[in-house]
Amino acid sequence: MDAVIPKPVNEALTLLYDKDFEGYVIGGTVRNLVMGEKPKTYDISTNATMSDIKRIYKNYRTYLTGENNKTLYIVNPKFPMKITQYRTKENTLEADLATRDFTMNALALSDEDGLIDYSTGLLDINNRIIRLNGDDDTIFQDDPLKILRAIRLSAEYLMKIDKQTIEYMFEDKELLKDVAPERVRDEISKLLVTRRADFYIKKYFEIFLEVIPELALLEGFDQNDSHHIYDALEHTLVAMKNIDSTLELRLAILFHDISKPFTAVRKEDGTTEYKDHAKKSAEMAREILNRLRFSKKIIQKTIKLIENHDYKFSDKDVKVKEFLNRFGTEDIEDLFKLKKANFYAKNPAYATDLINIDKDYERVMSLAKKSSFIKKNEMKLNGSDLVNMGLEQEEVGRVLNDLYSKVLNGDVKNNRDKLISYVINNILPQDDNTEIIFKKVA
Repeated sequence: MDAVIPKPVNEALTLLYDKDFEGYVIGGTVRNLVMGEKPKTYDISTNATMSDIKRIYKNYRTYLTGENNKTLYIVNPKFPMKITQYRTKENTLEADLATRDFTMNALALSDEDGLIDYSTGLLDINNRIIRLNGDDDTIFQDDPLKILRAIRLSAEYLMKIDKQTIEYMFEDKELLKDVAPERVRDEISKLLVTRRADFYIKKYFEIFLEVIPELALLEGFDQNDSHHIYDALEHTLVAMKNIDSTLELRLAILFHDISKPFTAVRKEDGTTEYKDHAKKSAEMAREILNRLRFSKKIIQKTIKLIENHDYKFSDKDVKVKEFLNRFGTEDIEDLFKLKKANFYAKNPAYATDLINIDKDYERVMSLAKKSSFIKKNEMKLNGSDLVNMGLEQEEVGRVLNDLYSKVLNGDVKNNRDKLISYVINNILPQDDNTEIIFKKVA
C-alpha cells in the first residue's frame, strides 16, 4: 500500500514549505491513496491562514468554496486540489486529525514526514474496518450525517463497520431528523448506486426510516397474491438487487410499491389487489424526493418510471404508439429494466410473464424505430390551426388526439393538406364558409 503524492500536488505543498508553513495531504485523499484508488480531489491542510493561502497561490487558477469560503480550490483537470487551514483553534495537525470522522480518514501524508497516523487508521484500512475516530460518539452527536456516511463508505469500499460504531449509529439515529435534507440526499444517492445497496438498506433499515419513514409499512407487509413470494420490503430489495445501479432506476425500484399498504383491497377470492398503486406510489415518491431536494430532472424521470412500471401494453400498434408519444422513447430501455427487475422479485412459477415482457420490448422498440411513429408535436397541424379553422377552444385537445390516433393508425397521412381536408370533411360542420376557412389555413 504505497501512497504516492502526484507531482503537481507536491509542487503545491512545496510552495507552503518555502514560506515556512506546514502542509499535508489529508483525510479521505490519503485513505484512497493508501487503498490504491485515485482521489477525486486532493485535500491539503496547513497551518497557514486563508489570507496566506490566497497569497501563496496567487499565480494559480483558484476560487473560494466550502462553508464560509474557507477552502481554496485549485483548478487542475487531472489533480484538483482543496486547501484549508487546520480545523481547530490549536492550529496543529494532530488536533485537526482528531476531528476526522473515522480512523481511516484520520491520516496525513507528505514526502518529508511520510504517513502520519495518530490512531489506528492504517491498521483499520488493512483489516477493512470502519471505526469511529475517538473514544465516544461525539462525532455522531456533532454531525449525525456521519451515520449515513459510515453506511455509504461501507458499501462503497466493502468494509465492515466495527461493532461499537454500529451501536453508536443506532443509538444516535434519531438525530438524523435534524440534518439538512440536501446532505441526506447526497449520502443516499451515493449509497443507492453501489452494487449491494439492497443489503445495506436491509441491514440498517431502522436508520433509513429516520429519513424515509414512508418505507416502514413495507416491512412484513404480506402482498397476499400468488405472483408474490416476498413481503413488500423484501420484494423491493430483491428487485433492487436485479437492476442497474443508476440513480433514477434505484430510486424508482425503491419506491415503486411504496403505496401498497395504502391501496390494498381484499377481493372476493381472498387475495388482494392494489388499485392504482403505481399512480399512488408515484405521488408518494414525488413528495419524498421533493422533501430531499432532488433535482427536477431526476424527480421527473423517477416518477415517470414508477407510474408506468406495471403498464400493460395493448396488442394494437396504435395504442403502443400513443404510449410512446406520452412516455417518450428516451427512457423506454429503463422502463423495461424496471419491469424485469420487478419480475425477478416475484414468484418464478410465472415464467411466462418474463417471456411477455421480452416480447413487449421487442415490439415496442420496433415500433419506436419505424418511420410511421411520430410524436404528437410532430403533427403537421396544430391547435392554433384548428382554432383558425373555426373549432371551439375546448374541442381542440380532443380533435388533436383524434387526428394523432388516425395518423398513427395509418388512416390519415401526416401531411398538412390531408389533415386539413380530414378536419373539414369529418369534424367541422359543413356550411358555406368551409371553403373560405380552408383557404385561410392552407
